[in-house]
Amino acid sequence: MASYRTYKEIADELGVSIDTVRRNVRSKKSEFNLEPKKLKTPTSKGALVACLTSDDAEKLIRFYKTKGNPKSELTNNRNYGYFYLIQLIPEFQPNRIKIGFADDVDKRFKEHQTSSPTAKLLDYWPCKRAWDQAVMDSLTREGCKLVLNEVYEGEVKGFIDRAEKFFGLMPDPTTEIELSDHSPLKNE
Repeated sequence: MASYRTYKEIADELGVSIDTVRRNVRSKKSEFNLEPKKLKTPTSKGALVACLTSDDAEKLIRFYKTKGNPKSELTNNRNYGYFYLIQLIPEFQPNRIKIGFADDVDKRFKEHQTSSPTAKLLDYWPCKRAWDQAVMDSLTREGCKLVLNEVYEGEVKGFIDRAEKFFGLMPDPTTEIELSDHSPLKNE
């Protein structure tokens, strides 16, 4: 018999809200073949709670940790954040995408949901603030048209593929270059 972990347990391990876990399960359900279930657990006092098998929970946790936790140390440093893709109104215009940089992905996504309640966070990547314009230029270089500001129309898969290629070439954004022994910055 499979063992299960509640969304709350997963959220506690990652240091995020249950809503963040729920959103990640929804967005990665097909890709990772996740099978969420509602079960009574020893800690749920007889109520049904959302759960994943332990194996599925580990898949989601590994993905989340490699993609960058929106509550991580990056958000405490103004030089780093996340580059995100949001589908603004998926039920009417699935190819309308908002792209941008944010210090806190969850907070920014919730801000977009005030005007677009059905918006869907497609994906996000750890990013240096200094890369922001280069990422936008790379993601919008082909296969899309500007609507206004940072909103574009184009194939969703194309945006994601271009972002994966861009960030696949970039180093970990928190990596610092080692100073030479001869650098005048060494003694600062």
